[in-house]
Amino acid sequence: MHQYQPAGGWISQDDLADRFLILIGDDILMNSEGGFLWEKRPWMDGQDAVRTGNLDQYSVSVIKTDTVLEESPEKSPKEGSVVNARHYMATQPESMVAFYSHAVQILRSRRDHRFCGRCGHPCRPGEGDWAMVCSVCEMSYYPRISPCIIVLIHKGNEVLLVKHRRHLRNTTMHTVIAGFIEPGETAEAAVIREIREEVGLEVGEVKYQLSQSWPFPHALMLGYHAEYKSGDICLEEEELVSAQWFRRDALPDLPPEFTISRKLIDL
Repeated sequence: MHQYQPAGGWISQDDLADRFLILIGDDILMNSEGGFLWEKRPWMDGQDAVRTGNLDQYSVSVIKTDTVLEESPEKSPKEGSVVNARHYMATQPESMVAFYSHAVQILRSRRDHRFCGRCGHPCRPGEGDWAMVCSVCEMSYYPRISPCIIVLIHKGNEVLLVKHRRHLRNTTMHTVIAGFIEPGETAEAAVIREIREEVGLEVGEVKYQLSQSWPFPHALMLGYHAEYKSGDICLEEEELVSAQWFRRDALPDLPPEFTISRKLIDL
């Protein structure tokens, strides 16, 4: 079984990795064999590589560029192809999903915390963890994690599935209700509130199922099942275009199997 073991913090660039994940924006540059891990290439010299941990027997680093550097052929890959990260994740084992999720969130944190939010001076990678530390006031900034709830509502042999407005152009996929946890709110209270706000229903028992890191951009998804209690569907139309009860034996198009929403549906 594949396994990803994240490093405990920043590692010197002098300690080179065995393999590299190359990102173009947030998408993945595949190598000529159709794999996501690259061996060292001459065009990688001078690129900013961040060592993130170990994937199976390899130590791994991530390199991110906004575009392929075609104006400098000696620093550009002459092979490979770019694939959409979300589509690729749908076909990968959980170890690869964990590697990608960890790598992109570490890079995003470093970019977002280049300067101190308290005094404005530059930040540097800390020691022993993934914090960025102010070079003057020593304020530490850790990678941001946004806790969210995601919930499947049951009513007998039926489940409630919704279509989000943001998905409308690209897919006929139906999914489950989700939302951010507000300050001072428990996850269970957020489940009840989000259901009430988005579809106008009241639920009874709320039961935790599983969690998933979601790197678009930095969410920690806490997955729940909830039992329908009362009410008629009243759609929050700014977020949703539809909400409907479906029998278990007649489900519509669903999210990819690697997503927590699909795992909640399949449980």
